[in-house]
Amino acid sequence: MSHSGRPKRIFSKKTGRRLPLSLIVIVLIALALWLVPTTSLPIDVPASFTPAPTGSPTASPAPLPTATPAPLPTGLHGGRIVFTCTRGDFNQLCLVNRDGSGQLQLTDENANHYYPVMSPKGNALAFASNLSKGTFDLYLMVFSSSQVIQLTDEIGNVFSPDFSPDGDRLLFINRKPDGQTDLWVMDLNTQQAHVLYQGPKYAGPNTLVGAAWSPNGHKVAMAMSVNQPYEYEVFVLNLESDEAPRHLSSGLLGIGGSLDWSPDGRFLLIAAGPPGDKDIFRLDVEAGGVVRLTSGGDNNSPAYSPDGEWIAFNTLRNGGQADLYVMRSDGSDLRQLTTDPEPDWQPQWEP
Repeated sequence: MSHSGRPKRIFSKKTGRRLPLSLIVIVLIALALWLVPTTSLPIDVPASFTPAPTGSPTASPAPLPTATPAPLPTGLHGGRIVFTCTRGDFNQLCLVNRDGSGQLQLTDENANHYYPVMSPKGNALAFASNLSKGTFDLYLMVFSSSQVIQLTDEIGNVFSPDFSPDGDRLLFINRKPDGQTDLWVMDLNTQQAHVLYQGPKYAGPNTLVGAAWSPNGHKVAMAMSVNQPYEYEVFVLNLESDEAPRHLSSGLLGIGGSLDWSPDGRFLLIAAGPPGDKDIFRLDVEAGGVVRLTSGGDNNSPAYSPDGEWIAFNTLRNGGQADLYVMRSDGSDLRQLTTDPEPDWQPQWEP
């Protein structure tokens, strides 16, 4: 290639010394190679580079918009919030910015989607849905590819998923057709699942209705029946021992299935009270003390922001319309996030 600049001399009209024959041959060969057209053959993309689609392409779920600002430090409201949004005849999944702006509907299918929860890595969303069959299964929405991956296949009716702090495992509740309800855990790398804790059988159906993984991964909070159906208490299961779950709540009636740990692991948020008049309470995990954070409005599904400074929840205080609100962790500075005439509920923060 060092002779690529010499073709002008080969075709020059000047006379003088003749070039050696060997040099002429070399230059002609180089020129011929330079003039030969090249053809690029397509290279197959490795199968591991782009995930294969799980089914026929659909218009949803759409990828998260790149124009949406990344979460800022959580002094104002925290990160974005994913939630269940009833739209028409079905429950879909929606996303809203921490200040109530930029609402986005993530799904639009003839199926019911519930219990959305973000991966701690922020790259995926787990939820329960009857998307493929009559029973509710677990699904994983991968934001980078807009894939929706089915994780369970008719093992029962599954709900209340929650990621381990490292994002590698998924906790969930599975209710069998006979009413037996157990706590399961799935390894997301292998998609193998097994029973972690067998729910009580003495209280009839719906004995276990909610579960949440502690921030350090060593404990699981559970909402579970004690001695009568449809009345629940809060327990804490220590995953590092064989001890029975510790009974945490006492004296609160009408506890629901929503549970959320404070980022430092000191508190649990729950909703309790008579039907149609539930409030948000904070439980001290070690001392067992209870603090009421709301007063009226029929509130449910409280969830801490990533820094623990804010709490998102759904409420019927706006004329019976289910909307999302946020308040500070002490119950002050109440602010409304959504105003859609159809129900918005089950909020969970982006990490």
